[in-house]
Amino acid sequence: MLEQMRRSMFDGLGDVRDIRGGSGVNMTVDRDGDEYVVLADLPGFEKSEIDLRLDDGTLVLQATHEVAESSEHGAMSRSRHVHEFVRLPGDVDEDGIEATYRNGVLEVRLPAVEADDDSGHRIDVA
Repeated sequence: MLEQMRRSMFDGLGDVRDIRGGSGVNMTVDRDGDEYVVLADLPGFEKSEIDLRLDDGTLVLQATHEVAESSEHGAMSRSRHVHEFVRLPGDVDEDGIEATYRNGVLEVRLPAVEADDDSGHRIDVA
C-alpha cells in the first residue's frame, strides 16, 4: 500500500525512480531538458551545515542544525536533522553538477549523460 502511495505521488515525474528519507523536507525532482533539477526547502539551515554528495547514481542530502537556547530552567540544545536521498534514473556528468543555496532553498542541477546506443553486450542467439 505504501509503495502504491509513493508511486501515485511521483508518477508525474516520470524519470525519477526513488525518493526516500523521512525528514519532512519538501523536495521536488524534475527533468529540465538535458538535466535533472532537485529543489529542497531547508529553512533555517546555514550553507555550511549542508552535506550534499552523489553516490553511485544517488543524490544524498544530509544536514544538521544545532540550536542552543537558554531558559529559566537552564541551557537547552536542540538539533534538526535532515537525511534525504534521490535515486536518479540515468547517469549524470559529475563534473557538471551545480548546487546553490539561497533563501532556504537548495537547488541542484545534474546534467544527464545520454546512454550510448551501442552500450551493453550483444548476445547472439544460436
